[in-house]
Amino acid sequence: MVVTILRSGVFALVVLFVTAALGAVPASAYWRASGTGNTTAAVATLLPPTNVSVPANSNSSVAVSWTGSSGTVAPTGYYVTRITGSTTMPACGSSPAALIPATTCTDTSVPEGIHKYQVTAVYRSWSAAGTVSGNVTVTSMRDLSFSSQPPTSVTAGSPITTFSVQLRTAFGLPVWESGVPITISIGANPGGGTLSGSLTANTNWSGTATFSGLSINKAGSGYSLMASSPGFAGVASSGFTVTPAAASKLVVTTGSTISGTASSAALLGPVTVERQDAYGNAVSVGTTAVTLSTTSTSTGTLAATVNGAKVTTVTIPAGSASAPFFYGDTKAGNATISLAASGLTSPAPVTATITAAAPAKLKFDAVPAVVLKNAPITPPVTVRILDTFGNQTDSAAQVTLQSACSTKGTLTRAAVSGVAAFPDLEIAGKASGCTLTATSGMLAADTSTPFNSD
Repeated sequence: MVVTILRSGVFALVVLFVTAALGAVPASAYWRASGTGNTTAAVATLLPPTNVSVPANSNSSVAVSWTGSSGTVAPTGYYVTRITGSTTMPACGSSPAALIPATTCTDTSVPEGIHKYQVTAVYRSWSAAGTVSGNVTVTSMRDLSFSSQPPTSVTAGSPITTFSVQLRTAFGLPVWESGVPITISIGANPGGGTLSGSLTANTNWSGTATFSGLSINKAGSGYSLMASSPGFAGVASSGFTVTPAAASKLVVTTGSTISGTASSAALLGPVTVERQDAYGNAVSVGTTAVTLSTTSTSTGTLAATVNGAKVTTVTIPAGSASAPFFYGDTKAGNATISLAASGLTSPAPVTATITAAAPAKLKFDAVPAVVLKNAPITPPVTVRILDTFGNQTDSAAQVTLQSACSTKGTLTRAAVSGVAAFPDLEIAGKASGCTLTATSGMLAADTSTPFNSD
């Protein structure tokens, strides 16, 4: 498809080449450019790899091969995942950040059972996943076994109770072999956690490797650990839950910046404050009172519900990790809202930007007590268009002046950014007790203070 664009005398030619293939996962991109001249841009689709192949049966080392992506976009590399039931795990030592440049790999220490594989092509920020392979049934003469399991529940960031992994034969007999390295990794990872600690340990004389001090930072239910070792079929631990650690900080998860028009009611939000542990896990244990304060103390309103009663504290109840609040302010400008709770680190203040509400009334700037007759009033008479709270609007409405004293000059002017100026307004002749009245449609009128002309 060829698109020709002509604008302001600048000719730009953009040629789009789109490649599509059955089963392809499209990738997209855009360019933003300025300047003059002619240019041609080619856009293509990153195609997925095909023909992902595994043997029907294998020992604990599974050979995986595939046909590389075709098309004009050549992938930087590929990463491989192993699918066992409903669980997907990284395979072949690859990941989105550790790509395989070739089109084959060997997945080692694969647990006994039935598995499938999927290969994903990567080019910069683009990715395209291929179709899933057929089944491979893994059997092995030598296996690993958890001789003791992790506990059913652990705390985020805290050491997992010591557990051990044993070398075994396919018949379940222990293999008494020392110095064999066994590595622990996360299997099922429902919380996207990271496993920390000494992840590899060597077996002792009885073929047992013991692990202590390992920890996972993210909360979640259904974690498992994987044990692997070259030449042995890997094994997954029983499932366990990682619970949040103690709350250590407050975090604003929504509404860190809010904006709206001036109002006497708390309508802006919700701003959501969450208590978290040191690892960013939401903590729902206990009750926390969060104190709220604003730099706009005389005009700002904080409420626990939209348009609710004014409060200075919101409560995060037991069983919940967060609480919302709302804000309103009658004064245009910027305000900040600070949050604090005993024993918890405070988040950065919330920023509120308030603009004027709808135009509601007129207001004269000061008029001199005495003006020169038959000469433009100096400084010029100005009338501001304000909202109901006294904030200047940006209205361009027409404003008309009237006076019982004889006047000269233009008496109707359009406001500019909410200000109507009358630079040629004069009082004809000498007069005393003069006033000016400003009107504009349905806006509330205003009358100036009295003044004399001399």
